[in-house]
Amino acid sequence: MTTIMDGRKVAGHLSEEIKDALSQSKKHGIRPKVAFVRVGDMPDAISYENAAFRRFEKLGIDAEQYHFPEDVSAKAFLTKFREINSDHAINGILLLQPVPEHISMKRVVELMNPIKDIDGMTQVNLGKVLTGEDDRLEPCTPAAVMEMLNFYNIDLKGKNVTLVGASAVVGKPLALSLMNKDATVTICNLYTDDLVSRCADADVIISAAGAVNLIDEPHVKAGAIIVDVGINFNADGKMVGDVNYEAVKDKAAFITPVPGGVGAITTTVLAYHLMMATDFQKEPVLFLEN
Repeated sequence: MTTIMDGRKVAGHLSEEIKDALSQSKKHGIRPKVAFVRVGDMPDAISYENAAFRRFEKLGIDAEQYHFPEDVSAKAFLTKFREINSDHAINGILLLQPVPEHISMKRVVELMNPIKDIDGMTQVNLGKVLTGEDDRLEPCTPAAVMEMLNFYNIDLKGKNVTLVGASAVVGKPLALSLMNKDATVTICNLYTDDLVSRCADADVIISAAGAVNLIDEPHVKAGAIIVDVGINFNADGKMVGDVNYEAVKDKAAFITPVPGGVGAITTTVLAYHLMMATDFQKEPVLFLEN
């Protein structure tokens, strides 16, 4: 019988850990605080920020929002970002993407203090994903996938994993996290020749390519574990993933739905990372401002 991996259950489990950590912080006079930074009014960025704000608010975590018009000058934005970054009352920063072309994303990330980087954007944190350091703040979507697998006690050691999607924010860091768990990882993308054959023998298929019905019944062997990271909208305007859910769910041992799967965990992971960042900041950390 197929197990439907419920992201809401995973988020609930993480939320209890966050509440415990928050309670301990407040006993020591520390009130963790996050800064949401957004330039412009892109609908996707606003939607994600609103979801994250509601999650932090529900958990009882202080959040401050910094909004800038799309035509803000690069100099003015970077000056303000430095102020936010150096504010000792702010323990974590979420920079909503994308930023306008006239603002260098590379420069913003270079300025960000890695210990406040709760979305795992900086080179320091990405490097720590590579080496599997315990004090890493990794990108939230890969972290959500790993939390999902861990919650359902899926041991990746020796598993053949086919990962479809190789973006810098999901696929690449996720591949490293999987390898750190001793999985054997095959990385594919939308241009991979004969994707069916590369998936058909996989113990685990993770798709983060952003294509409706990319993974279908022929891709999946009986008893496989399917993690769908895709967020798409079909011709009827319904949110769907990369996986043809109805076609493969009875073949899989475990499968994530869309919505209600990995996406249901990401904002809670952000809050979890804030608590980690707050804990790291109890000790002096050398950070040289660029």
